[in-house]
Amino acid sequence: MKKIIIIFLSFILQSCYFGAGLVEKEITGNYFLFANNKLDEMSILFYSEKYSYQLIVPETVFAVGENGDYIIAKSHPKNPKTGINKSVIFYHIIEVNKKDIKQCSNLNLEQFNTERKKLNIPNNLDFKTIYKELE
Repeated sequence: MKKIIIIFLSFILQSCYFGAGLVEKEITGNYFLFANNKLDEMSILFYSEKYSYQLIVPETVFAVGENGDYIIAKSHPKNPKTGINKSVIFYHIIEVNKKDIKQCSNLNLEQFNTERKKLNIPNNLDFKTIYKELE
């Protein structure tokens, strides 16, 4: 009987464990940093309504900063066959109140700095959350 209870409890605990992602971190408002099974799946999602998420920045996000009005992020492109291309860095600017999947994405550093100036994003907004293993 004791073995049956232990087996039953382990199944219950496993089902709870597998229901959650590896990383589920709120950035601000309804924006989340999410990786389901591996860190190289890290992306930014927008929670639009009950049980509905929109992909804002695809894999592989490795740095994020926010100030309530804007989210800035850095990512590497990921190919299903070859993996992460760490030699390429994309920059992203998300206007939090816009709540739209069409944001300033896949910018190079020069485009990112130009958009930052255009949107009057303060210089003190920096990348605070950094995943060094993905950098």
